[in-house]
Amino acid sequence: MRVDNTRPLEFSEGDYPQIEYQRRQQYWDSIRLALFTLAIVAIIGIAIGIVTHFVSEDDKSFYFLASYKVTNIKYKENYGIRTSRDFTERSRQIERMMSRIFRRDSSGGNRFIKSHVIKISPDEHGVNIFMVLMFRYPSTSSTVQIKKKIENILYQSLKTKQMPLTINRPSFTLTSIDSKKMRNLLNSRCGIRMTTSNMPLPASSSTERIVNGRQTAVEGEWPWQASLQLIGAGHQCGATLISNTWLITAAHCFRKNKDPHQWIVTFGTTITPPTVQRSLGKIIVHENYRKETNEHDIALAQMTARVEFSNVVQRVCLPDSSIKLPPKTSVFVTGFGSIVDDGPTQNKLRQARVETISTEVCNRKDVYDGLITSGMLCAGFMEGKVDACKGDSGGPLVYDNHDIWYLVGIVSWGQSCALPKKPGVYTRVTQYRTWIASKTGI
Repeated sequence: MRVDNTRPLEFSEGDYPQIEYQRRQQYWDSIRLALFTLAIVAIIGIAIGIVTHFVSEDDKSFYFLASYKVTNIKYKENYGIRTSRDFTERSRQIERMMSRIFRRDSSGGNRFIKSHVIKISPDEHGVNIFMVLMFRYPSTSSTVQIKKKIENILYQSLKTKQMPLTINRPSFTLTSIDSKKMRNLLNSRCGIRMTTSNMPLPASSSTERIVNGRQTAVEGEWPWQASLQLIGAGHQCGATLISNTWLITAAHCFRKNKDPHQWIVTFGTTITPPTVQRSLGKIIVHENYRKETNEHDIALAQMTARVEFSNVVQRVCLPDSSIKLPPKTSVFVTGFGSIVDDGPTQNKLRQARVETISTEVCNRKDVYDGLITSGMLCAGFMEGKVDACKGDSGGPLVYDNHDIWYLVGIVSWGQSCALPKKPGVYTRVTQYRTWIASKTGI
């Protein structure tokens, strides 16, 4: 339901048989010996491969909650807001430091997976840091042994390396936690993608998608993607999960029907069957939405029952209002929309990498001729070919900031789909942070 209403939118025996026979026998003996040797080598190789496979497969994930004080930074109020730039930048600095500590160590370099800052709180001598550390070790390893090894690596680093942050060693505590506790802790943070084995999912390298694209490869790859459906009519638009109960989408999705009781929302990589389904209890369309110009094309929808966060259902981060993405920044758009102009809805979620395009370029006479306002964001490619399309409306355009994903755009409109010089136009989320907060408290 992407809007196209601004312009015509796009391998005898001889005399000496005894001697001859003996020569053949020696020849075949050589062949047999060679084949036998090759077979032994192959069997050994396969055995090594199998052993290596099972040893690797026998690795187990270990999770720890780390807590410590940092004494050379002062607490800022925005550290309490996990989506703020201050929290994000400080968290990235701390996580990079932990990565350097464990990946440079010869004994732990191949075992450290990732870290995530969960909370930054005030302390009279600086700040308190709470974070999750993830490692992979053989399943026969003892948690106590691993904990001691991790502590030794950290303490040695604090003695011998110059660190950007001053960690108060006596304050450092490390507590083993199970995968459920780890997941619950990470649920306090937005924009994190996890595999079913509770391992972090790195940024996707897809370069294709919706129009000229590929299906999403892993369940939980885009856990905030939702499908908005009219009861009896099926999928109408995409939406993005921003909390346990709130979704964000495009205003034009509700042009014909604003009655929340006529709508349902589903989550998962397929529309049928869905992973989770909920009813809507409230729809809020931006008061200044104008269908003639597509301005303020943003709406909120609240579910009647909350969803539980998991590896396959998770909220995205909302960006700080001051975030500005330069042109050609890689962003990803996802949806269940058609893969050709006016084609059918896709049952399997699809994805694409596109690039941001400056408003100046997008407003050129040969592009959108001045129709792009400050509340809009262009993304795609000037040569076309990759784009969102009908049925993707209201869905997310997301940006990866060190494996934390932020919603920067909402699929809004465009001229047809994937045409040259007619990129997709999205509602610029940063422009509406105050409005979103005023309606949802998020």
